[in-house]
Amino acid sequence: MSSSRILPRLIIILGFAAIGASIGTGLQALRTTGRPQEFRSLAKLVAGGQLALNDSINWRDQQQDFYGTIIETLESAEMSRRALERVRALNPDLKDKECDVAIRVAQTKGSAIFNILATGPEPKYTRIFLDALLDEFIAFRQNIREQAQGKVLQQFLQEVVTKQKSMEDSTEKLEKARARGVGTLSVRSDQERLVLRLNNQRNQRDDLRLKIKSMTNDDAARGPLQTQLEAIEEEIQNIEKDLARWEAPLAELKMLQEKLENDKLAYEKLFEQVERIQSAFNSQSDYVAIQERATPASENVENWVLPVVVGAGGGGLLGGLIGLVLSLLLIRSPKPPQMPAAVS
Repeated sequence: MSSSRILPRLIIILGFAAIGASIGTGLQALRTTGRPQEFRSLAKLVAGGQLALNDSINWRDQQQDFYGTIIETLESAEMSRRALERVRALNPDLKDKECDVAIRVAQTKGSAIFNILATGPEPKYTRIFLDALLDEFIAFRQNIREQAQGKVLQQFLQEVVTKQKSMEDSTEKLEKARARGVGTLSVRSDQERLVLRLNNQRNQRDDLRLKIKSMTNDDAARGPLQTQLEAIEEEIQNIEKDLARWEAPLAELKMLQEKLENDKLAYEKLFEQVERIQSAFNSQSDYVAIQERATPASENVENWVLPVVVGAGGGGLLGGLIGLVLSLLLIRSPKPPQMPAAVS
């Protein structure tokens, strides 16, 4: 190919490359400068805890699920809706500044710190929205924990209430029994005296029976002794009746006392179990806390150098290719000269 054809083609290629680079640079500059203002506010959460330490593989899986749930929840539309309602409730003066705020969460590599980036067109509203999102997220987690705790404790609390009612019924019955005088000090003293007298009378009866048995039927002293024996036996019967009158109430009193003690013991055990469960929930190992609240929103200024360079390079390359095609079409190589026909 002659230099007379290479030079025009090179000029065409370079010209189209320059035009393409100029167009690419202009488009990228227009795209960069035409964007609306963006303001960004940053906050941080820290998560921690120990999950399934007895199984390191399972622990890692649970940890990743735990962290993934945090990110997904923070970026969810529901959490943004809650944050919007909180901002409207606490800051009615910002109603005219409401705008869409984009939330993105990134976990710091090798740590349990989550960076929450809020991007919006209004700086003050963006920062307040991010703070509201943090508060709603913490409240949401607390509500979930309380619901889980309530489900676990509900069954135990029902049993506690049942045992408490049984204990109160036993206490009431015991007080009624005591109000009738059963088990009082005076009653116990009377019973002790009756038991003592009963034993004495039984001893006298046995002695008289032996004495009478040793006498003959015609013994003159037998009659008075027989009369005395009958009197003692009658008194023994009266004492036994008096004691029998208190036997049933005393047995009932003893039963009520034992039942009350059993109810108290069952109630205390259940109550201690409920306290242990509550303590376990309160000291639950996994937690999420606010490490840093929202920073004042600052304008996000995009770096224009790289996009312009990319636009210029891409436009120049595309223009050069177009120039190459056009140069091949417009400037053709001459046909080679034909050889003269042979003379016969």
